[in-house]
Amino acid sequence: MRLGDLELYVLNSDHWKADGGLMFGVVPKVLWEKQKPADSNNMIDMSCVCLVARKNGRVIICETGIGNKLSEKRARQVSLREPDEMLNALRRLGIRPDEVDAVIPTHLHWDHSGGLTRRDANGGLELTFKNARHFIQRSEWDYALHPDIRSQSAYVTDDFTPLADGNNMVEFLDGDAEVLPGVHLRLVAGHTPGSQVLVLRSGELACAVTGDLVCQTPHLRVPWNMAADLEPLRVFEEKARLLDEAEKHRWLLVLSHETEHPAGYLEEGRWRPEPELP
Repeated sequence: MRLGDLELYVLNSDHWKADGGLMFGVVPKVLWEKQKPADSNNMIDMSCVCLVARKNGRVIICETGIGNKLSEKRARQVSLREPDEMLNALRRLGIRPDEVDAVIPTHLHWDHSGGLTRRDANGGLELTFKNARHFIQRSEWDYALHPDIRSQSAYVTDDFTPLADGNNMVEFLDGDAEVLPGVHLRLVAGHTPGSQVLVLRSGELACAVTGDLVCQTPHLRVPWNMAADLEPLRVFEEKARLLDEAEKHRWLLVLSHETEHPAGYLEEGRWRPEPELP
């Protein structure tokens, strides 16, 4: 779809499953299960949703999904399907990985940044987008290298450390920034120390990728958050601020794990899926 001078594509790069308790924290299962039914192992369906944008001749990707580096055992645990779907989708759009100008992960957890790197034909590591600038909060990078015991399993250093070996492949940010004309990053923290939201602007129009600030449509309720959030109160504050802006100014929202209706608008507190997007 088009928003002013923005050409937008929403991709479901990975299909997998996550523990329902992890996704909804203290929200009673009797409530969240009505919207996201769990299987016999208490696992719910998940997507890794990526946004591809063309703006002013540049190609921008926000979120890269899980990628192709999971072990067979781990892939079975999370019921991973279609691990190369992001690159397949780019190919269908006529975009080569070396044509991507900017890559923006909302944070460095394995299910958002696994696709930053990939296994080559010989089993070695390579950058997926070798000519792109990668914009990451410095606080996220530092924490990902030295996470506390609670968060260790959420970070896989092979996903992101190869970026530091390249020539100017990564640009570290310290808070809010406009990294390209009309391409804004907002530090929201809360879920992780350096979680960020992408806001693409074209005049009065805007599109925001929420990351794990708003994972799925049930998380549009401000008090509904993940058990993995490090600072729940910060999540509530930043979520309320983002949703208020999105509704007031009619921003298109892209929810990073929604399986059925990942993009849409808030109208009088209700989710209105964008019919032009999958």
